Amino acid sequence: MERGYQNVVFESDALQIVTALRNHSIDRSVLGPVVEDTKSLLTQITGEGFTHIRRTANGVAHRLARFALHIGGSLYWFEEPPDFISDILYEDCNS
Repeated sequence: MERGYQNVVFESDALQIVTALRNHSIDRSVLGPVVEDTKSLLTQITGEGFTHIRRTANGVAHRLARFALHIGGSLYWFEEPPDFISDILYEDCNS
């Protein structure tokens, strides 16, 4: 939101999270406050919101998450993807 992005689609292989975020009723589970805060933030972004994808289609996110475990700060990529995910991006775009 701070960067002014619009028409953002978030993909996740966690079906329970996607279902909770799409649900219009109040989430009263232990994670309810996080889910409700996320839903509130999503109303400020136009677009599809959250969508569920197969885990096999989520290779880029998996590799980025593993990479994040070994860095000590924040990194941002806006124009070009990092080299260590180029092969998976290529596979995703050509399958």
